[in-house]
Amino acid sequence: MTTAQIEEINSTRRKFRIEVPSNSVKTAFDVAVTEIQQSAEIKGFRKGKVPPALVKKFFAQDVVKKAYEKAVNESYGEAIKGIDFQIVSFPMIDVEGQFEEGKQFIYTATVDINPKVDIQGYKELNLKTSEAEPSIDDQLARALRQLASDADALNLESSGRAAAKQDVVKVDYTIAVDGKELTERAAKGITLHLDGSTLPELEAGIVGMKTGEVKKIKVTYPETIGDENLKGKSAEFNLTLNSIHVLDFTTLKDDFAQRFGAENLDALRANMKNSITNMNDRNKVAKFKDQIIKMILEKNSFEVPESLVEGTIDRAVADANSRRDKGNQLDSNDEKVRNEYRDWALSEVKGVLALGHIARQEGLTVDDQEVGQEITNFAMQTGMRPQDLIKNYGQQVIEEFRGKVLVDKVLKHLVGHAKIEVEAKA
Repeated sequence: MTTAQIEEINSTRRKFRIEVPSNSVKTAFDVAVTEIQQSAEIKGFRKGKVPPALVKKFFAQDVVKKAYEKAVNESYGEAIKGIDFQIVSFPMIDVEGQFEEGKQFIYTATVDINPKVDIQGYKELNLKTSEAEPSIDDQLARALRQLASDADALNLESSGRAAAKQDVVKVDYTIAVDGKELTERAAKGITLHLDGSTLPELEAGIVGMKTGEVKKIKVTYPETIGDENLKGKSAEFNLTLNSIHVLDFTTLKDDFAQRFGAENLDALRANMKNSITNMNDRNKVAKFKDQIIKMILEKNSFEVPESLVEGTIDRAVADANSRRDKGNQLDSNDEKVRNEYRDWALSEVKGVLALGHIARQEGLTVDDQEVGQEITNFAMQTGMRPQDLIKNYGQQVIEEFRGKVLVDKVLKHLVGHAKIEVEAKA
């Protein structure tokens, strides 16, 4: 029977001293010979019929290699059963003496671990945001209005009233920046929703206009706009309001819902509400992730396995190189390059491990169905089949997705129990 002793090197590293009895070593050699025998070919013998003695003689190195791998894999697997810590690295094997058939085999396996840490101060975090999230009802109304607009199911406003918030308008406009008209950005018959989905100053300028009215509206483009030529720029819209359209929700019937694959209007509303809720949860996780991790790490100090930090640096450098020209690649072995990523990588690793500890403390887990769904979603986005993704990358990709799902689940849990404060705008 395999025996093992565990030595604590430091808080994040353990060394197993594993003794494999002689009979287990002999069994490993016997199995290795049998496996090699099945494909061995020697002149005078049919394939698979070479005697064991000749297999040992002519394929000695292959036999030892296969027997060694079997003995180490099985004994290491036995040694780590029932341990109360999480191993996060491949074992570094160091053999004591020779590995020989029929003799006791002793080796050490050094691994990095994720020691148990009880994270403090993560409950009811005080999170801050610059803007309040619209209510589900408002978001649902906006989504239904968009569907109705796309399906040409809006009603033309004919009372002569001015445009108001939540209306849908059709406009013509030209745009001038620094006094110069941007002819390529002129538009006719454009549909705009006055529900906060476009430039705030533009919407505010349209509200109060009547059909046929022409107005100059000054706006400032945000720094987040995709067009580099417009970021932060002041512009003037010369805008004509062609028509105002409204959605009378009482006129929506089941046949409207059926145009979008729902059985009836109630089913359409339920589906949309569920989608909006899921989207809001994802957005909150993305929005508050850095803030949450920063708060947790400020309140908790713990060591992390160096191998995880180094592996994170490796992936960051590889990712950076994927966006660089071949002649401008970073050297992943250059310490100067690695040091540029080290603080970030340390924070990333600490953040993920802290969230993992919170998952343990809160009893949060991920089942195979959740992992499978996440893999399917990713595969669909990348144009791959889920089974091909798993086939190409094996068990590792499954565990990576399991970790991602768990991190998202913990963040969602923390956001759900947090106090969210909307900061007053200056």
